[in-house]
Amino acid sequence: MPDVCPGGLMISSLSIDPASRDGRSKSFIQLMERHAGLLVMIATALLCLPFTRSIWLLADEGIWLHAAQRMIGGQALYRDFFEFHPPLGFLITAGWLSLFGQTLLAARLLMVLVIALIAGFGYSCCRMVSNRPGLSATLVLAWSVSVPGPWMQVNHHWFTSLFSMLTLWAILRAEGKPVRLTVAGLAACAATLVTTHRGGMIALAGLLSILSTRSVRSLAVYISSGLTLAVLALAYLWSQGTMLAAFDQVILYALNHYSNIQALPYGAFMDVQMIFGVLAFPLAAALLLLLMLRKGAAYLHQQPWPTLLLFAITGFGGCFPRPDAVHITFCAVLVLPLLAAVLGQLLPYGKSMLLWRTIGFIAIFMPLPSLTVAAVRSVSAPRVETRAGLYGVVTGDGILPLLKRLQTLPPGDTVFFYPADPLLPFLTGHHHAARLDMLLPQYSTPAQYQETCRQLMQGAQWVVSHVDITRPDFYRTVFPAMTDPSPHEKIAFEVALDKAFLRNGTYGGFQVMRRAAADVALCKDIAG
Repeated sequence: MPDVCPGGLMISSLSIDPASRDGRSKSFIQLMERHAGLLVMIATALLCLPFTRSIWLLADEGIWLHAAQRMIGGQALYRDFFEFHPPLGFLITAGWLSLFGQTLLAARLLMVLVIALIAGFGYSCCRMVSNRPGLSATLVLAWSVSVPGPWMQVNHHWFTSLFSMLTLWAILRAEGKPVRLTVAGLAACAATLVTTHRGGMIALAGLLSILSTRSVRSLAVYISSGLTLAVLALAYLWSQGTMLAAFDQVILYALNHYSNIQALPYGAFMDVQMIFGVLAFPLAAALLLLLMLRKGAAYLHQQPWPTLLLFAITGFGGCFPRPDAVHITFCAVLVLPLLAAVLGQLLPYGKSMLLWRTIGFIAIFMPLPSLTVAAVRSVSAPRVETRAGLYGVVTGDGILPLLKRLQTLPPGDTVFFYPADPLLPFLTGHHHAARLDMLLPQYSTPAQYQETCRQLMQGAQWVVSHVDITRPDFYRTVFPAMTDPSPHEKIAFEVALDKAFLRNGTYGGFQVMRRAAADVALCKDIAG
């Protein structure tokens, strides 16, 4: 009979060879194996905790926190401010902050919980398909050590990975049971309502997996449960009067303006800490080919191989259109069950155990020095008091003195943060003067530049310009696919800023500018 660990994940019992272990050792090992999923979750959470009170980056995380702040304040998503992500991630974040307070610590603890659950479901899936608790724990912990650091922050990809792993876990354990299939359908739809392309592929992978069972009843339960959640999301948008705006921003805008600047080589910006995640997909492909050579391709036609392959392929596809090391790490957990199953077949008990244990040891402990350095930097960083709590500022590009300066502004003053630092309005509590959080060349349209210019001319008392990330060389480094980092609309927008606002101070890579001669007429030539 399967056991249930305290974390709620179903795991299978393994028989232990009594001839090789004495009674006490056997009992201890059985205890560790029985609760290995919970231990993996705890270890993952502990790895993340040092990064809950530090500030590394101001962009991606701020999208979710600033949007949640606006929603809690009564603004309507897609109507009062622009976002091209689906609504569920914003609703989860806003709901959590409503319950536990609008602080960065509360948001980070949400991510600790999410990432620990990803690890827990990842372990459970690996163990189900390999029946190897040690191997399963090793693979998941090798992934876990690649997670903490600057990207231990609120991000839609973490939510998507959680719902994706929940979908896979429920399908692997489904056995035709309606409750588990309902969980799979709800989780797949939830993934789609957080990240459209990744979630859509997960929903399709789940659909194809259930189709392979040839059970009409199972298929009906999966589809109907997913549609139920989708209808609830549409009902929310309808109640807000934002269905058309959501379609325009989430579907049309994302199709036409998102991926054109995102292309990167596979594994770009990889460091030692992220090596395992980047190598996980090619390693799985190579080992799968070896297994096929040994046992024949027909061996992979029986479950759970089709399901594992579908979700691994989906994980790989989810890395794109921006397959840098960070996005690969978000998705790599989806290939771990396939790796576990393949290694379980290629490494029988008693053979090659030393080899895979050595490789596992290296995969887990090789990134630890860089992770330790990052953790020490995080906990020892100079602290600054913000509206969202007391936090350490790790990077030295002027964020710390800037936050101190913004504390001295009148609380009711409106600030425009340019071009892509949406965490700043969340940290400072100052109202952001525009509907858009980010203005980037070939990502934002000329009309958006012009509309934003008009909004800040009408309502902004201050402008905070992150000058270091407005320069062409920055865009060429981060977005090498960007063909024109200085289009007409960007140049005209910045000229209008310089005419309407006077420089009030420089803080590292930031400039603070004060309203002087703001006039909507300055915006007329931006859209060209």
